[in-house]
Amino acid sequence: MCIRDRYQRRVHGDSNLKSMRTASFAILCILVSAASINCAPDLVIDVYIESLCPYCQDFILNSLRGALRADSFLTMATVNLIPFGNANETQGAQGWEFSCQHGSNECYGNLVETCAINHLSPIRGLKFIVCLEDGVSKGAGFDAAGTDCANRQGLDYSIIKFCATNTEGNLLEHKMAQQTNALNPPHRYVPWVVVNGQHNVKDESEILSNLLEYACKHSTVQIPECLNAMIQAEKKKFLSK
Repeated sequence: MCIRDRYQRRVHGDSNLKSMRTASFAILCILVSAASINCAPDLVIDVYIESLCPYCQDFILNSLRGALRADSFLTMATVNLIPFGNANETQGAQGWEFSCQHGSNECYGNLVETCAINHLSPIRGLKFIVCLEDGVSKGAGFDAAGTDCANRQGLDYSIIKFCATNTEGNLLEHKMAQQTNALNPPHRYVPWVVVNGQHNVKDESEILSNLLEYACKHSTVQIPECLNAMIQAEKKKFLSK
């Protein structure tokens, strides 16, 4: 199903001392990061999606887009999107054939996103997919939205479309299928989130809700926007008591 289980967040009461230590460390690491000293290795966050899943779109248009607004976010976390989701593949005479939960249009959208990921830099690829999903969520077709997004970013959409409609895209999507089917444990819904090779429901819920806040909490590589994210997180904890 393209419906992820809704897990209720439980707020655990942290002591004031622990909160103060966390805040002090985060502020210190922000200052150290500003001096171009690396505090810790990046998080690696893999998000398994499909192009017409409303819950995937919600993550992309809110949590992911919000994180990408922060300068240098990708210095804290590597974010990999894997567009295949609940699709199936079979090998035909002309290559791999895909069947998707939301129909053939979703299969094409998966191909477009896969080709964008492989032809663009990480930051450009993610921003392109955010823009693409925004356009599609408002009723545009993938090619119309893709052309508009490419024009906004100064890109050539014809390269992405050629990939998506030819052997290159077919083979690249097959790799996405292999990566998805190799998940252990297997995914049960999308979006399905893996952090540093492990799937954890609590981490997944936090990432889908607020990717920037999660990265700021779990990576010691900090960026200036983390200070505000931390303040907002502490404010939410205080108001929820």
